[in-house]
Order: sequence, then structure tokens, then C-alpha cells
Amino acid sequence: MDTISLRNVLIVTKARVPEAEDLGIVIAKWMRERCQDVNIIPAEQGSPFYNDPELDLIVVLGGDGTILGVARHVIGRKIPLVCINFGRVGFLSDIEPDSWEEGLSAMLRSRDYRSAAGLRWTLLRYGHHVAGGYAVNDVVLSRSAMARLVYADIYTDGELMGAVRADGFLLSTAIGSSGYSVAANGPLLFPTLNALAFVPICPFLNTIPPMVFPCHTVFRFHLLPGTTESYLTVDGQEGHLMQTNDIVEIEGIPDCVRFLGKGLSFIERLRTRSFILQNPLNYKDKRETPPRLQDVSEQKAGPQS
Repeated sequence: MDTISLRNVLIVTKARVPEAEDLGIVIAKWMRERCQDVNIIPAEQGSPFYNDPELDLIVVLGGDGTILGVARHVIGRKIPLVCINFGRVGFLSDIEPDSWEEGLSAMLRSRDYRSAAGLRWTLLRYGHHVAGGYAVNDVVLSRSAMARLVYADIYTDGELMGAVRADGFLLSTAIGSSGYSVAANGPLLFPTLNALAFVPICPFLNTIPPMVFPCHTVFRFHLLPGTTESYLTVDGQEGHLMQTNDIVEIEGIPDCVRFLGKGLSFIERLRTRSFILQNPLNYKDKRETPPRLQDVSEQKAGPQS
């Protein structure tokens, strides 16, 4: 995709953040010089613009939470997102506000996409559909503040894994693995992997470890007697109260979220977002970045005679 093929662009700004709203207006003016149809909305507004079949691109000015909310609106439609960071971490963003024009221009010239998996979930009660939808980061089953442990039969592709007691269970996509999953001692997955991370949260007697499954795996959680008040949480933004005997089905959807451009490398993203902590005092020359492998090799080899 390049600037010539872009006709319909939606700009979404983080709600109640004047800096994001002001920059959104500037970018909208800039985009109208290059595209036929440009609209701008605040993130909290449920808008018919998301459903426009002619939509070519969404520019998101916000943090990871804003990006997740926007991505759920268009999941599965292969509409690429370009993300400008107005959040605390900005793990999903590639462009900083002070370099938006350079970054956005480079993205629009790019024909590269990064695809990521999502999740489809369904909550069933006595065989009846109660709720359902999509997640970009994760789906979490957890106990309430005063409740007992969550007790559930866990099935993968119809096969019983076991009956497990835990504070909760988390199923994460690859791009979501840098959030709650890694905080709960789950694996950190390369973001373009079509894989899911299953993470028990404080399982009783450590009866089950975190695991990685193929994206197409279908999970079923059946809440057993002994579970009192518990919650189903989607991307940390949507919650549903669950009851004993409720069933939650979750399956991965490969390649259903798109980001435009190559963006930062995975390792660079981890370093700049403080997922990999570096102490420059560990290096003899007090550099703020680690030495290159080539430099280390030359030091070990010593001077050439």
C-alpha cells in the first residue's frame, strides 16, 4: 500500500487527552492533502466510521489500551493500523508524537504489513449464549476479591487437560503476551507468531505450568462447583460476571489484526519499553548501550600482529 492507494482514512484520538486531540487535527489536515476522505473521532465514541466498507487505514493516537479498543472494532477485516504513542508504555506503537510526520510518511510509503493473531470468545450458561466477542491481547478468567479459587475443567480441542484450582486462567495472543501474561510469569512470544500462551494464575500446588499452543487450538473452561464469584475479562476493558457451570470457549484467529510498516524490531521494542533492563555500569566504558557482538569479538581476539 502507498499514499496513492489510500482513499479513506480514519483518525482516532485518545479520549480526554488534549495533546492527542490537537495532533489529530494537524494530522487530519496533513492527510487530506494526500487522501480523498479523512475523518477524525475520539476513541470512546462508538462510531459508524468503523463499519465503513471502504475504510483503508486507521491512524490511532493513544496508548496500548486505545489501540486494543480500536483493533477490536475492525478485527478480521485486515484494515491496517498506524499507531502514534500517547500512552505510558506504548508497546504497540511505532511512532512518537514529536516525530509523527517523518514516521507516518515512512509508514505510508511502506508496503509491509505485520499481522497478528486474535481471540474469539463465547460465554455459555446452561447451553445458552450469554456473551461473546473478540480480543486482541488476552481473555482472563479470575476470582473476585473475596471469592475462593476458580475451579475449572480445562479442555483443549475437546481433550480434558484436567480439573485445576487457581486464582485464574489467562489465554493470550502473541502481541498480548507482553502484558498480563508476562506479569503472571507466562512466556513472552514473538509478536507475529500464530500461537497462544496459556497461563494459570497462581495454580494450587503448581499443578499446571504455563504453556504455548498453536493458534487454532480451541479452549473450553467449565466452572465446577466450588467456584463462587468469578469474572471473565476481555483485554482488560470488558468484564462479565460468571457463575458455577458456566462454560467459556476461546479460540485463536490467525492473522486477524494488521499493522502497517515493519516498525521497530522485537528486541528494540523490548529494550526501549524497558522489558529488557540494561545497566550501563556493567560495561567498562560506561556506555548507555550494550557493545556490539563485533566489538566484543575484536576485544577477545586482541590486536593483530
